Amino acid sequence: MRFKTIQYIEWFKTKEKVAVDLCSSSVAQLQKKDLDIDWDALEITGDNFYGYPLLIEAIAERYGVKENNVVTTIGTSHALFLVCAALVDCGDVVLIESPAYEPILSVPEALEARVKRLDRKYEQAYGLSLEEFQSILTPATKLVLLTNLHNPSGVLFSRSFLSEAVLSAQEKGIPVVIDEIYLEFMDSEPTAFHLADNVLVISSLTKVFGLGHLRCGWVLAQPELVKRMRRIIDYIHVEGTFIGEKIAHQMFAHLDTIKSKNKALIEENMSTVKDLIDRETSLSWVEPAGGVVCFPRIETGLTGDELAKKLRTDHDTAIVPGSFFERPQHFRIGFGGDSDNLVKGLAHIREVLSENASE
Repeated sequence: MRFKTIQYIEWFKTKEKVAVDLCSSSVAQLQKKDLDIDWDALEITGDNFYGYPLLIEAIAERYGVKENNVVTTIGTSHALFLVCAALVDCGDVVLIESPAYEPILSVPEALEARVKRLDRKYEQAYGLSLEEFQSILTPATKLVLLTNLHNPSGVLFSRSFLSEAVLSAQEKGIPVVIDEIYLEFMDSEPTAFHLADNVLVISSLTKVFGLGHLRCGWVLAQPELVKRMRRIIDYIHVEGTFIGEKIAHQMFAHLDTIKSKNKALIEENMSTVKDLIDRETSLSWVEPAGGVVCFPRIETGLTGDELAKKLRTDHDTAIVPGSFFERPQHFRIGFGGDSDNLVKGLAHIREVLSENASE
C-alpha cells in the first residue's frame, strides 16, 4: 500500500477559518440541543462487535434490504476504503469517473490498482451514454466507482442509465460501487442497490441530515462481501463506538423530519445561486438536480483557483478551488447552510468577477 497525501482532505482540514465559508458540502451540522435524545438514558457500553444490531436493523429497514446486507462504518470514507480493500488487488483496473472527489481516486491508488477514467464531460451535462460506459469496460476491469448525485456537480444519473450500466457490468462480472451520500436529497430516487447483485452502495448521515460528527456510515452489499468487509474491520478497529452508533440508531426515526425542515432553506439557497449564475455572463454551470453543491465554470479571465485565492485574500471568503476536482477552470460552492452567509459569499464572488472584467 502507498498512502500519499489526499490534497483536498488535507486542505479542508487545515485551511484557515474565514468570515464567509462556502466550502461545506452538507446541510448545517446539528448540535446536541437539536437532537430528540434522552441523554441520561444513554449507556456507553453494549453489543456492537459488527455494528450495533438496532442500527443495522434501522439501516436495513430504511433501504429495503436484509440485515446481512449491511456493514456499519465510520462514515462514507471508511465505507469506501472497506469496499476497495475487499474488491481490489494490486494491479487491478478500477474505472473511476472524472471529475471525481479525490478520495475516490486515492483509495484505489493506495491499494496499487491501475486507475482508468470514465469522462463525465461538462459539454454533455456530466452525463454518460450507455455506449460510452460499455465501451470502456474490459476483461481487466475489476471495479467501477461512481457517485450519484455526482460530486462535485450534483448531477443525477437517470434510473434507466444506471439499470442498463450495472447490468452491463454484471454480465462481465464487474462490481459497481455507487456513492449515494447525496442521493436522499432527491425524495423520489430509490437506492441503486436493488438494480443488480453486483451493486454496492456506500453512504452516511453526514450530507443530507447534518449528523456528520456521529460518523455513522454504511455499506450495502451481498452477504459474502459483507463477511469479507467484516474481516477487514477486524484488522482496522475491531468494532465501532457503541454510544455513537446507539445515538445514530435513535436518529433514524427522525431522518425524514430533518429532511423536511431543511427543504425550504435548500430550495431558497438554490434559487439564490441560480440567480447569480444566470446574471453573471462570466459564469456557466450544469444545474444540479439536487443536493447542496454545484460546480460553476468561469468562462473568461480568472481560473477557479485564482478566484478562490482572491476571495480569501480580499474578502475573507472561501470556496473550493476546482483543481481539487481536476477542473481548474471551475470552483465548487456549498449552499446548504445559512442563507445570509451565502448571500454575502455570492456578492463577494460577483465583486471579484466584476473587478477582473474591468481590468
